[in-house]
Amino acid sequence: MSTVRKALEAANGRRELAVIGCGALGLTAAITAQRAGFKVTIYAKERPPYVRSSRATGSWTPDSRIALTSAASSNFAVEWESMARTSFSMYQSYLGMPGNPVEWTDRYTLSSGEGNEGPHHRDVHDWAHYGDRIADLTPRGQVLPEGSHPFPAKHVERSESLTFNVADYSRQLMNDFMIAGGKIETREFHSPQDMKSLPQPVIINCPGYGARRLWSDESIVPVRGQIGWLIPQEGVHYGIQARGLYVLARRDGIVVQPGMSEDEGWGDTNEQPDRAAAVAGVEMLQALYRGMEKTPRRRV
Repeated sequence: MSTVRKALEAANGRRELAVIGCGALGLTAAITAQRAGFKVTIYAKERPPYVRSSRATGSWTPDSRIALTSAASSNFAVEWESMARTSFSMYQSYLGMPGNPVEWTDRYTLSSGEGNEGPHHRDVHDWAHYGDRIADLTPRGQVLPEGSHPFPAKHVERSESLTFNVADYSRQLMNDFMIAGGKIETREFHSPQDMKSLPQPVIINCPGYGARRLWSDESIVPVRGQIGWLIPQEGVHYGIQARGLYVLARRDGIVVQPGMSEDEGWGDTNEQPDRAAAVAGVEMLQALYRGMEKTPRRRV
């Protein structure tokens, strides 16, 4: 929303605006600009499902991997909180829609209860953690009594979070944009000079990782994560976070992601799937469920 406010100031009364990029960021910026009264055209080389954001895990984690840098403004935390609350409010409007593009699902965090789960939690980089600033938006986590759950862990905490069924969510954004009169033109930009030919007086840049090459901006750092996919299962809609494993069961598939550190994949530009890592994640999940078969549970 702050970007659109800046666009309004720069437009000097004109209402034509261009957005570069058709991923989640580009579509969201375009829709927000439409609601502010702009006539928007998106220019992009690719569109869903071929954009990078279509490969996202699908969980709302607004304070994930926010790097602390000397360039960060002194009031960034306040700005971040405002943006997080605005996005949360927007996502509420998608609840209950056909296809469940956004929905609340349970998360189960498994641990030994000793606080330190191993070296994968000791991150090398400095990260900002602002979750406490918006703790009132989501239900508080609950520690489940031993014997009341099937997980082979001493300490299990259940919480709830927003889940994005990315295929449905992308389709919903595309529909909202087009219904509001938006246009999409397929175009590839190789340098900022290429944008001079655009007829719109104001441009919002949302090329995501593509901005690294487009703007020669080396401050944009790739963070690679290996994701394995399992077919969806009826009635299975929850997430599990255990040592070295993250699982999120969505309606369009089950995400299996080995590795939990925020430093995982830092600076890795390789986008090729790593089958060995994906198989390792699935094998970890298999071991977890085998342990669940042996876990004694209370009779209710």
